[in-house]
Amino acid sequence: MSLSGDRLARAEARSELARDRFMATASRLRARLRPRRLLDDAVTELRHASETGAERAGRHPLAMLGLASLLALPIVRKLRRKRKPADHRKSSEPSGAKSPRARKS
Repeated sequence: MSLSGDRLARAEARSELARDRFMATASRLRARLRPRRLLDDAVTELRHASETGAERAGRHPLAMLGLASLLALPIVRKLRRKRKPADHRKSSEPSGAKSPRARKS
């Protein structure tokens, strides 16, 4: 099956146009996927997110206080668990006092 000269010229023109569009797209992708460009985009997005978050915090300070408290709670619990129970009892008992077990016997 052979194409006429006119049809062949149109097919080649369409092919050339498609190739040009593909190459332009590939070039844009290469530019967008450069490591430096990705880093700049990430930094810009992070700055925008932090500014938006700061604005929200300014409008809702009590909600931010509640959120901070919830985030700090596990840390405080962990720090309390690290304390030795013996140290805790010693600080609450007067010096020279006997423990409840020692009194019973």
